[in-house]
Amino acid sequence: MEKNILRKTLGLIFMVITILCWVGAPILPFTNISNKAIVTTMVVIVGEVFFVSAITLLGKEYWSKIKQWVKNLFSKEN
Repeated sequence: MEKNILRKTLGLIFMVITILCWVGAPILPFTNISNKAIVTTMVVIVGEVFFVSAITLLGKEYWSKIKQWVKNLFSKEN
């Protein structure tokens, strides 16, 4: 039971890191850092790796929730 709680907690932490990477990537080109293209690319790649890791840790139920949320976001409801 404790192992499942640890997996869920770690998966949610990875999901938060993913969201931070996705929010930060479009902002990075407007900052004063050097090698903006390399840093932005690395942030996107790290975000994707954490996303896949989070889904792996959280399991099928969370993946289903994410897919349903995306479907609802892009569905054409009048």
